[in-house]
Amino acid sequence: MNIERFSLDQLRVFVQVADSGSFLGAARTLARAQSAVSYAIGTLESQLNVALFDRSGYRPQLTDAGEALLRDARQVLDQVDSLQVRASAFSQGQELEVALAVDVFFPTDCLVDLLRRFRDAFPAVTVRLEVEALGAVAERVIDGRAMLGILGTLPTTPPNLLRVTLPSVMVVGVVSPQHPLAAVKGRIPDKLLAQQTQLVLSDRSELTARQDFSVHSRLSWRMSDLGTKHALLRAAMGWGYMPEHVVKDDLKSGKLVRILTSQHSPEGMALPIQCVYRPDYRAGPALSWWLDSLAGLKTLDGISVTS
Repeated sequence: MNIERFSLDQLRVFVQVADSGSFLGAARTLARAQSAVSYAIGTLESQLNVALFDRSGYRPQLTDAGEALLRDARQVLDQVDSLQVRASAFSQGQELEVALAVDVFFPTDCLVDLLRRFRDAFPAVTVRLEVEALGAVAERVIDGRAMLGILGTLPTTPPNLLRVTLPSVMVVGVVSPQHPLAAVKGRIPDKLLAQQTQLVLSDRSELTARQDFSVHSRLSWRMSDLGTKHALLRAAMGWGYMPEHVVKDDLKSGKLVRILTSQHSPEGMALPIQCVYRPDYRAGPALSWWLDSLAGLKTLDGISVTS
């Protein structure tokens, strides 16, 4: 058996015969003589050294081997078709991949909506997505690992990056109703905050390493995952700041309550969100789509864009 002699045409004929249920049906669909279809299948069976169809009945039936190999044939053809689409797009200046770095505070619903619309506009372009916090987003753009970054928890924008201002995210201070701070009425003194464990997002980058933002407590627990921080807050393991869209259901159900700190009101603080990219990066059609779509957002609900 010499698989290097296979042709894509033979595989397409094989799949079409299986889909049509007959050699004649496949011949009509492919606009070929029935004898040519029969010859292609016979040659393929000879090369594979296995019968793909049982021809003893009125219509050819896939053998067990044919059923199994049909799945492989479809997969090969799908990959070849994908390769052709991507190569054609690349030859026209379109990127094969878009690498994005997104802040953990950016609303997931909005991100999902953007990704869905991007997939519809650029089905041949793959997406590499990293979700980070603080300086890690900007660092990935600066070193070229990401073409575009969405900053949230980093309060300043590195001067060597271009930026597009996006709608803000509301950030609120919260605790579990079982936490001691939940019983404090009004604004909580900094001295009292400092005595309680604060849950803080950690920075995995060198850009802002060892820098603290909105940290008031002497004792802080640090983590890189927003979901873990959320779970620890609900377990009354500490207090902390969270994006309002993440905890809105908990605030409504009473699993978390708002607190008033010296820097934040119960209504929260508007956190600026920015899209950043390198000025020397040549944006192709796919990356340009992201820049235009992000710049057009009126809200981060994931459904409203400028016309």
